[in-house]
Amino acid sequence: MKDITQHSLQEKGKHLCYDLKRSNRTTLEISVHPDGRVAVTAPYDIALDKIETKVRKRLSWIERNLRIVAQFPQPQAPRQWVSGETHLYLGRQYRLKIELGEEPIVKMKGSFFNVLVSDKTDVETIQKVMERWYQDHARPIFEQRLNQCLRTSRPFLEIEQVDLIVRKMKNRWGSCTPTGRIILNLNLVKAPVQCIDYIIMHELCHLAVMNHSAKFWRLLSKCMPDWEKRRLTLSKLEIL
Repeated sequence: MKDITQHSLQEKGKHLCYDLKRSNRTTLEISVHPDGRVAVTAPYDIALDKIETKVRKRLSWIERNLRIVAQFPQPQAPRQWVSGETHLYLGRQYRLKIELGEEPIVKMKGSFFNVLVSDKTDVETIQKVMERWYQDHARPIFEQRLNQCLRTSRPFLEIEQVDLIVRKMKNRWGSCTPTGRIILNLNLVKAPVQCIDYIIMHELCHLAVMNHSAKFWRLLSKCMPDWEKRRLTLSKLEIL
């Protein structure tokens, strides 16, 4: 039977919590889960002080992977698509106001998304018209922010132009391809501009360094010194 206990340690002013699972395996394994949980699986016969020593040796790796998973969108309760429900756009909260109309359309008025549909109980149509509205607004904003990030990063990155793809993604805010394309999650348009810029800059740096090595993080820090603050803001948003 496997045993799981919670442990913590302090190292150079930093506090780390981790779950320790005992098993019949012969080697120790450390993993960082998408929800930010750090898990250690160790044989029954390894003493706790030796386990802690190994965890301390892997702290840099653990912290680096915690930064990576923090970019992932966090799960959210399913949307009901009814009047009064709040939805984000560029970091601001807007309330849905479902109204009767001849053609399905979304109009932003003040702090409301006015959604006109022929049947106020037609959740599928309401969702589709809202997603279409986000799609129509996402690309122009992403292109504008991409151009701004290209100008900002020019002293450190020799990138003049980038092909941009916008699509819905389940587990990532953005990605890039070896051919020089950047892919952004459609839902990123719901985040503040500073967070959009962070994801774009992150991917631009990946075009130069295609991994999360120390070299990559140094480059990102040169291009965007406050990237950690932006990442933290993004990680606290409930977007998907």
